[in-house]
Amino acid sequence: MRLRLFVVCVLSLVWVCSATAQDSVRLRFQIVKDGAVLANPEVSVGQGSVGRIEIKDAFTCEFTPTLRDSQVSLVFDITAGEKHLQPRLVIERAEPGTVSWTSASGAVMKITVVAVR
Repeated sequence: MRLRLFVVCVLSLVWVCSATAQDSVRLRFQIVKDGAVLANPEVSVGQGSVGRIEIKDAFTCEFTPTLRDSQVSLVFDITAGEKHLQPRLVIERAEPGTVSWTSASGAVMKITVVAVR
């Protein structure tokens, strides 16, 4: 009886962990260059998986989201010309966060992201 209960508990734990790991995170981005909106993509990516946004002739942005209670933690890997940035951002769900930088040509780039359900 105890062995059966133990097996059921272990299987339940494995199922819950795999379901949590596969949760997808839906993110809405706004990409701005010198005050002009370049794009407003919405991306759904699995928690812990890498998502990617590429704006031709501007930058490539890879990001990995992790859910923690009501927060979404994002690790970015941004390549913009000769610049390589790896910022981290923690946002509350439904509250936006922003990453910004100045390009080699002097353009002010900004990525604003919000988690949507």
